[in-house]
Amino acid sequence: RGYRAFAVHMAVATRVLFVVAAVFSLAGFALGAGDPVDSSNFHASVLASDDAWIVEFQSPRCGSCQEMAPVWGEFVERNKRYVRFGRVNIDTDEGMELARSSGVIEHGIPSIWAWDKRGSAEPTKIWADFETTTVQHLESLVWSKYAKREEGLPLAKLDAGVVA
Repeated sequence: RGYRAFAVHMAVATRVLFVVAAVFSLAGFALGAGDPVDSSNFHASVLASDDAWIVEFQSPRCGSCQEMAPVWGEFVERNKRYVRFGRVNIDTDEGMELARSSGVIEHGIPSIWAWDKRGSAEPTKIWADFETTTVQHLESLVWSKYAKREEGLPLAKLDAGVVA
């Protein structure tokens, strides 16, 4: 009787843990802010855009990415009137392809990159770390490199080769 009760309890516990893990995984992905970007839409969405883009590379299965999700979400919400935002899920084939082809994956995840030169496929690293940062720190990193435009006007891409 003892073994049978133990086996039943373990089976129930396993199912509960599976459901909890699935819920947390989906909740973390839902926290991701910005337009979904991957290799299938990158050129049309980001490179062909007149707007500068700031893109987070993340994975719903990454603990550091989950910790970073609320910070990223607030950062996007506070700054979406100045710049376009995207997110790349590297757990998909298209997301990993974009991370590899742009050289981002070498810096780890979560990481945040800017595409700020018209026609340039080379991103500028804004932040990449395993330790969660703050919204204020991200804003200082971005706005020390770029001047904010009037509220409501997007941050336009610089012409390639022009240093501001």
